[in-house]
Amino acid sequence: MSIFETLTPAERARQLANPEGAVGVAVADWLNENNKEANAKLVESLSVEAGHHVLEVGFGNGRSVPIVMAQAPDVRYTGIDISPTMVAEASHFNTDLVAAGKASFHLTSADALSFGNDSFDRAFSIGVIHFWGEPLTSLSEIRRVLRSGGVMFMGCLAPKDAPDFAQREFGFYLRDASEWEALCRMAGFAVVDVQTVESDQVTPTGAPVKRNSIRIRARA
Repeated sequence: MSIFETLTPAERARQLANPEGAVGVAVADWLNENNKEANAKLVESLSVEAGHHVLEVGFGNGRSVPIVMAQAPDVRYTGIDISPTMVAEASHFNTDLVAAGKASFHLTSADALSFGNDSFDRAFSIGVIHFWGEPLTSLSEIRRVLRSGGVMFMGCLAPKDAPDFAQREFGFYLRDASEWEALCRMAGFAVVDVQTVESDQVTPTGAPVKRNSIRIRARA
């Protein structure tokens, strides 16, 4: 039985939004293992090039970092997360990259980034933006720190056939593709492509299920 299966819908939502303690670590491990292939494909779609500086919003336990670094030579990685537990986990998992100055992890939120304008070539996030009640501020901040021509790639749950824990009362704000497209354009992105994608996943009990997700690709 997975740790996720033992939690109530409210507890699942809380640990997904802000993983905390031993339960949060276990949930992050389960989530990473369950979505490993899909997450790797999303990172690869960033088309990271040599010398790029990449920002991840909500890095969880930091397992995506080696995948980012493997895309091209001389890549730098910066991650932000609101969970102290995940900052500690990701920093420990990527100790060598941190020591080499190639990766850094910051305890902060996306609505007030402490980075200068035009700091990054790529920005991405997996399973985070559906927790944003007022996403325009965070999207505008990401646009600000992206260099001209930089690319943002976001993935989140779609409203259709959402799991039981993905409810407004538990802190989820599910939006359809047209809503996300409008928000990205309001934030200043020049080219925006938002798609609803159906994929095969498994429930916490291990049963196969179809899930719909939103994939946002936007160019600064």
